[in-house]
Amino acid sequence: MYNNQNQGSQTITGKELSYLSDTLKNEELLAKLCVQGAANSQSQSLKQTLSQLSQERLQNVSILINTLQQQSGITH
Repeated sequence: MYNNQNQGSQTITGKELSYLSDTLKNEELLAKLCVQGAANSQSQSLKQTLSQLSQERLQNVSILINTLQQQSGITH
C-alpha cells in the first residue's frame, strides 16, 4: 500500500491530505451503514457479514489515522 523507503524525506501534500480525509469519512460512513444494516436485518448470516464488514471498515480507519500520525509526527 505505502512504500516506507525514504520515509524521512517524504511529505504529504495538501491534495493527499484531502484524499485521506475523504477516505476516512467514507470508511466511517460505510461502517455506520453496515451497523445499521446489521441492526435492521432479519437474516443472521447477513447480520454477521455486515458486522464483519463494519469491523473491517473501522480497522481501516485506525490504520489510516495511525499512518497519518506517523507521517506527521503527531501523537495523542
